Amino acid sequence: MARWLSYEAEQLMAKGAASIMRYDEMRAVLKNHFRVALQRKQDHIAAHGRLDHLEVAALSNGYAFAQEAEQAKQDIFNGLVQSDDDLIDGFSRRYGLTLEPGTDAYAQFRTEMRRAYRDYCKAALDYDQSLGTYSYTDSMPVQSDQARDETPKVTLEKIVQRFVDEEMRAERWTRHSADQKRQYLDVLQEILGKGRDIGSVRAPEAQKVKETLLRYPKNRNKNPKTRGLSLEAVLELKGIETLTVRTINAYLQTYAALFAWARRNGYVQENAFDGVSLREKRRSQEADRDAFSPAQVDHMLRELLTNKAGLIRKEFQKWGPLIGIYSGARLNEICQIHLKDIRQIDGIWCFDLNDEGEGKKLKNMSSRRCVPIHSQLLENGFLDYVSVVRERGAERLFPDFSYSAKEGYGRTLGRWFNERFLVELGIKTEALVFHSLRHTMVTRLMQAGVEENLVKAIVGHTREGVTQQHYFKQGYTVTQLKDALERY
Repeated sequence: MARWLSYEAEQLMAKGAASIMRYDEMRAVLKNHFRVALQRKQDHIAAHGRLDHLEVAALSNGYAFAQEAEQAKQDIFNGLVQSDDDLIDGFSRRYGLTLEPGTDAYAQFRTEMRRAYRDYCKAALDYDQSLGTYSYTDSMPVQSDQARDETPKVTLEKIVQRFVDEEMRAERWTRHSADQKRQYLDVLQEILGKGRDIGSVRAPEAQKVKETLLRYPKNRNKNPKTRGLSLEAVLELKGIETLTVRTINAYLQTYAALFAWARRNGYVQENAFDGVSLREKRRSQEADRDAFSPAQVDHMLRELLTNKAGLIRKEFQKWGPLIGIYSGARLNEICQIHLKDIRQIDGIWCFDLNDEGEGKKLKNMSSRRCVPIHSQLLENGFLDYVSVVRERGAERLFPDFSYSAKEGYGRTLGRWFNERFLVELGIKTEALVFHSLRHTMVTRLMQAGVEENLVKAIVGHTREGVTQQHYFKQGYTVTQLKDALERY
């Protein structure tokens, strides 16, 4: 795809433009999505061999369905699996798109989605077919950096404005947090330059930002010694109090959220700020735990879902970690779940985490909560497992766990995960344990731009502030929690 045309025309669109998704934006999102899907398919083939007849049939049928859908103006799967509306809703939630049913943009996205899916199926089939022969003369063409870089050229200033506008429209930020995040983003633009191509921001630039923040003065615009000075000038000053580690991490989390949004919307190919942070001084055992990196989480998921190394021998060894990954719940909260605690609230499947039942206990009052069940758990058959356990006449989700006064029901899963699973995967460190899944959930949600108090509601931390503690007793709705959790 050619690089983006200039966005100067936006100035002529006034306020309405912000809610209209452009055609080139649609193509960028769809192309990025199916390019990733194709790469995963190719990786699967590289690891396991060519597609079997069922996989070939599925792709062939998908290609035929999509082609027929475009010609007949009907749903891709004709209602047999999912409707096009369901698929578009999935894209909207995953990539933060604004597509209103009945609009021209919605109809246009539907058409482009059919074409993109059609061509993905064909590309996957063509790749598999190409492995049917060997060629000893043809060499792989070498692409120039320009040819490989199909990321749209948009300035950092434009992306920041689009990001802020969308977060404000979706009411994900309070007025106070919005002012704070705008300040953080202003500093980012001052360091890198407002006119910088967003696609050119990579790991070295993120490192430069972090190093600059380490020297950045506290209360720059209030301190008479720094007020009104340029960035270069304030960085040269000696004896000025600088930002705390916690504040620097708040800046970096905002930047990670910005680039996560840009990646979801096809503006960048990678999040340069993913995992960029400073270690705070250790204050407790919980603070001694690290979050898993995205690569480590992917490594765990591959083993949990495929059992390629044969580490999963019992049902709890699969479902316990998966629940931890996709809920951020504490070890014992997961291990003491009763089947009746898995229920629907307003049509959304949830874990009702409570202390009602023999041996069940919670850390504090904030731990009592309902956590929506992540779509990835549902797609991987979690409710089928629940049905099987229920048919056995069990009361608890993991009936084989025994209770101890010290560790509750979590001893068996905790020991297996920490002493066997992580060790066999080669990712065990002193700071990486089952509880690190909780740190990972908090980190990823914060980086995705989820409000801190909403994150706390999901993981069962005490919400801070008079408004949250005294005037917001009803709490967030299940829908709000679900929308936030799905950003993980």
